[in-house]
Amino acid sequence: MSSQVLPNLGVPGIDELAAMSATDLAALAQEFDAERRRVEAALATLVQRVDMAGAFTGDGHRSAKAWGRATCNWSGGEAARFLKAGRMLAKFDSAATAAADGKLGVAQMHALAAAVANPRVVEHLEESEELLVSQASVLDYDDYVTMLAHWEALADADGAHGDHERAHRERQAHMSIVGDRVYLDATGSAAAGVSMLEVFEQFCRSEFLADWDAGAVKYGEAMAPHLMERTNGQRAFDAIQAIFGAAAVSAAMPGSEPVINIVVGQELFEHHLRRVLGQRPEPLDPTNPAHICETADGVVIDPYDMLVAATIGHVRRIVLDSAGVVIDAGRKQRLFTGALRDAIMLGNRRCIWPGCYRPASQCEADHTLPYANTGPTAARNGGPVCGHHNRWKTRGYRTWSDPNGQWHHYRPDGSEIGWRANALVLEEELFVVGSEEQAQLVEKDWVGV
Repeated sequence: MSSQVLPNLGVPGIDELAAMSATDLAALAQEFDAERRRVEAALATLVQRVDMAGAFTGDGHRSAKAWGRATCNWSGGEAARFLKAGRMLAKFDSAATAAADGKLGVAQMHALAAAVANPRVVEHLEESEELLVSQASVLDYDDYVTMLAHWEALADADGAHGDHERAHRERQAHMSIVGDRVYLDATGSAAAGVSMLEVFEQFCRSEFLADWDAGAVKYGEAMAPHLMERTNGQRAFDAIQAIFGAAAVSAAMPGSEPVINIVVGQELFEHHLRRVLGQRPEPLDPTNPAHICETADGVVIDPYDMLVAATIGHVRRIVLDSAGVVIDAGRKQRLFTGALRDAIMLGNRRCIWPGCYRPASQCEADHTLPYANTGPTAARNGGPVCGHHNRWKTRGYRTWSDPNGQWHHYRPDGSEIGWRANALVLEEELFVVGSEEQAQLVEKDWVGV
């Protein structure tokens, strides 16, 4: 059945796909996705105009959402998202233009629509349109969502703090045994969750290594993840069981205390400190990307929780330049270690390879321009790379970070990997923006790998 239908959609057969180059395959996927973006925006605009015109009443529907559910068999949530997106496109002309050109991602469009729908940010929408729309086509999706969360937290400071307070106040956990199964469910604040997640991931890692070591004994060099005795889900449950077991033995957690890094802009830190001290500082500019308060993995933290951590926790200062790049720690060494390695990991939330979402905490600090090719051991020449992609780079691939802090990756034939190949047109002057030292580094990177 599928072999008869797929050719009508313009999708090449399996043999054709296998013979295509990585560049051509990416171009085909981007062509399909651009059309999907245009259709999604058209549907959203249609629903919004049906709502404005009251055209949904023709068949007795009570709302545009009900009309969409009846007409297209949408879910209630889907119909609501289309209506929100349509209202956002009607408000932001630049977003509507980008969507019509296929340049506004579907997920980004709905994420932006959800932020714009917040009634408490209305007064900031006009001044923030350029930032909110432009960043949708510049940032990876996860980074864009984090940026929206920061903007919304600044544009609606009291509301955002109230949400964090509500999450803490309404924290709850339930454990029950029903029949032959145990059920565990818990909700709470993100500030509490980051440390809990760190502990959980450490125990999951321990379970993974135990499976790997057992498999290596059995299969030797042929050992691979699919040969592991347990699934990811089984190891996760066993990790929770191990956490409970460790707590039963001792009040202290095994091993070293988890380290949670909170990255915060100095102006934002001082602003909220003044508020806590009873002062009334001027509101922060929600369009300033330096006003961040998040963990190293990009979890947005309530500034009040950050102040508590700064008061009772261990604090270290990390300085970033205007492009968000951690300033060089000044060490001359072969490996990224100590504070310099921390700087590399805090400057990026995850593996810098396109499409890889391995957290930076599970990556290696790697030289962008290889050390063997005179690449300096400096924060500007490093980024977190997972073990798999660190080895992949040795096949002739090149990586560099532009003056805006965006990563670019190139195949041995010189073509760029990922969506940025079409989203950004790199002009010649881009290579000389910033300091002379940065420009020299970029020039070396192009010829050195």
